[in-house]
Amino acid sequence: MPIRITGLNSGLDTEAIISALVSSYSYKTNKYKKAQTKLSWKQDAWKTLNTKVYSFYTSLDSLRFSKNYNLKSTKVSDSTKATVTASSSAPNGTQKLNILKVAQAGYLTGGKLDDSTTTGTTLAELGYTGGNGTITLTKGDGTKKTIEVSQGTTVNSFINSLKEAGVNASYDDINKRIFVSSKDTGKDNDFTLTGGNVDGANALTKLGLNVKSDATDATYKTYMQYYGDGTQSGITAKVNEAIKAYQDAQTAYKTADAQNSNISAGYGYASAYAAMKNAFAKSKLDPAQQEQLTQLLQMSATDRAQSVMDSNGNIYKTEKTNDDGSVIYSYTDASGNKSYIQSETTDSVTKYYTATASEVKYNKITASDGNEYSEDENGLYVDKDGKKYFVDGSNLVETTGTKVNGSWEKTADGKTVAFEDSKKEEATKTVYTKGSDELSNAKSGTTAYTDLAKKAQDEMKLSDEDMSSYLSTLATNVGTVNTYENTSDTTLEDSNEYSRKSIIDKVHTAYTKNAAQGVTDLTNTFATAIATNKTTMNTSQKTIDNNQVLADIAAMEDGTEKDAAIASFVKQVQSAHDIANNTSIEYNTDAKKIDGCDSEIYLNGIKYTGSSNSYSINGLNITAQVVTDTDGKASDANAISITTSTDTQGIYDKIKDFLSQYNSLINEITSLYNADSAKGYEPLTDDEKDAMSDTEVEKWEQKIKDSLLRRDDNLESLMSAMTSAMSGAVEVNGKKMYLSNFGIKTLGYLNAPANQQNAYHIDGDEDDANSSGNADKLMTAITNDPDTVINFMQGLAENLYDSIHKKMQSSSLSSIYTVYNDKEMASEYSDYTSIIKKWEEKLQDKEDYYYKKFSSMETALSKLNSQTSSLSGLFGG
Repeated sequence: MPIRITGLNSGLDTEAIISALVSSYSYKTNKYKKAQTKLSWKQDAWKTLNTKVYSFYTSLDSLRFSKNYNLKSTKVSDSTKATVTASSSAPNGTQKLNILKVAQAGYLTGGKLDDSTTTGTTLAELGYTGGNGTITLTKGDGTKKTIEVSQGTTVNSFINSLKEAGVNASYDDINKRIFVSSKDTGKDNDFTLTGGNVDGANALTKLGLNVKSDATDATYKTYMQYYGDGTQSGITAKVNEAIKAYQDAQTAYKTADAQNSNISAGYGYASAYAAMKNAFAKSKLDPAQQEQLTQLLQMSATDRAQSVMDSNGNIYKTEKTNDDGSVIYSYTDASGNKSYIQSETTDSVTKYYTATASEVKYNKITASDGNEYSEDENGLYVDKDGKKYFVDGSNLVETTGTKVNGSWEKTADGKTVAFEDSKKEEATKTVYTKGSDELSNAKSGTTAYTDLAKKAQDEMKLSDEDMSSYLSTLATNVGTVNTYENTSDTTLEDSNEYSRKSIIDKVHTAYTKNAAQGVTDLTNTFATAIATNKTTMNTSQKTIDNNQVLADIAAMEDGTEKDAAIASFVKQVQSAHDIANNTSIEYNTDAKKIDGCDSEIYLNGIKYTGSSNSYSINGLNITAQVVTDTDGKASDANAISITTSTDTQGIYDKIKDFLSQYNSLINEITSLYNADSAKGYEPLTDDEKDAMSDTEVEKWEQKIKDSLLRRDDNLESLMSAMTSAMSGAVEVNGKKMYLSNFGIKTLGYLNAPANQQNAYHIDGDEDDANSSGNADKLMTAITNDPDTVINFMQGLAENLYDSIHKKMQSSSLSSIYTVYNDKEMASEYSDYTSIIKKWEEKLQDKEDYYYKKFSSMETALSKLNSQTSSLSGLFGG
């Protein structure tokens, strides 16, 4: 705004005069500014309330499902032995728990080192005189890590090597010991430290970590079984023999296991096949019709309705909807060749024709909106919604698809999308051309299924009910047969005696020779095969277990890498023998190793083991803490009891929490709707604020903000929907029930505090002074008949959820999940911005006009004063 200096000659208060002259414009500007401010406050009020409504709405989701009320509580007879919690699936009743072992991590407390030892002390300083040694850390799951040491290895570097190998390790400088432990509990997480060679074993001793135990002895013995005559060639030969035995055992185990898997599933398959063939035999359908019905039975009703069967019994399935609205169906024969049928519906009659698929070239454009537009046969570009556009320079303009005077007609709004011609690319699409011959014998899958079923029903003279049962059973058996016959073998060759193909052939042959009895006789032979295979698996497993140390080498392909691995293994065998027979190697007698182990519990007499102490069994979450049976026997006398029951208090608290949330929200809504009027109060201008104190301004504006949603139609509609849902009936087991049936009701308009007439109170609730003295009907109902209470609350939550959901639907006035007209308010706010700008410009123009006029007057007066002064000077002279 320019600086204006006025009234110098006239002595008039020009600003006050102009302000009065433009006051009508100022009034209009301020009027709209106040209205916009008030609207902004109303938007904020609605946003705050909408957040609370949406939060309550989402919380209702969990209350709509019975599983969320199925709360359970547990009591343990000795909570020092175990802790137990129950999920909703845990059965009520008392169960017996025995704890025979608790899971333990592996711990190794090293022997005491010299008092001068620090983390920087080297092995040489500890008395190690050997060369390059190797130490092996073996995990309980069989994995091994090799740690290399020398005279220069420090305590700290060795500890870091242990950590890298996968265990915890530290040096206690006060007690002068190295401590090593497994990172997790359980047998597979345990560890053993052994010498990879004699020097490595001696280094372990100097570090105080060479502990003689069954585990270390077993580690050395594992290698020594391949020692043989002790020569390198002898050991190598023995190792190669063991590798071959290991591989053969693996193959035998996998084969026997795969056969048993096929045979076990084959029982059900054989039974289903015989039942299917018997059922088809009764239907008198010919083999081709049986095959057709088999295919149709395996399709859902929807898929059948979207398929076509030609006169040859080939079933075509829907592939796509063509551009002209017709449906293209495809069929793939056994050789992988594809053929097509096209439908055409006229006068409610559907006809089918052969169709040929061919590829055509077309243009595709990526426009500025990021979407793709595909060229059609008329040269128009079509978007994913089917809207059409013509090219106008570097734009796509939406068209009705109609030409007027040779030009494409625009749509009403003439939507335009920009594109770059460089983003046009050539593509291909499949076009189907309808043949000339109508397939008169083709019929929909639904019709084909109905016709075949009716033919079979007439032959068997079954009632509609019996026929429905027949088809249902047949479909189940057909499904079992198809699943087995269409599942490929991943391990066995088809030629194997018990491959799936061989079993299928055996079943087919047995039925052909002697119908259902032949299949029954065949399945009797399956038991013998399974028993034989189990023996093979047991024998193979022993060989695998005995040679597990060779697993990695056995998995290698023949070649230099495998040869090198065998040579390295032969050295380990020799080292193990040397260590075990070297009398100079000392063990640290003041070191102690505690082996890691799995936990072992018995629940109701059934054994469970695990690497941790936590179990999840049939809805119970059990944490074992202390052994109950020190004798290792799970006896009833030592068992602790776990009692699970319905958590009535939990259900009560869930309902109470729901009502508390509802009350808080409905009370706020009621208060906002019944707010005191702020008639005569409008947002203040800056000048008006300057004339008041900050406290006065705050109170003034708060008065307006508190009344913004008073008698609001949207608020009334929401309040009505919520109160109607809460007061409405819910049908439980054919009986209409209300909240009052469970002692939950409002205080009524006469007794309720202001704006709390819609809030609900639970009779007997000790936290509610209004209803604490009444009989507690809700807890009684939960205790005596929890299912009825849960079903009622589930239905009530569903009704309330649906009522709020309807209020949160999107419309032209509101967005999704919004209970007020946010779109309308945003538009109105934008309109105010435009109107205010318009009136500010008018005000500015008027002010400039009057200031210009007064400036001219001042200029004239200045000239007049100057002339008068000159004349006075002349007369005075």
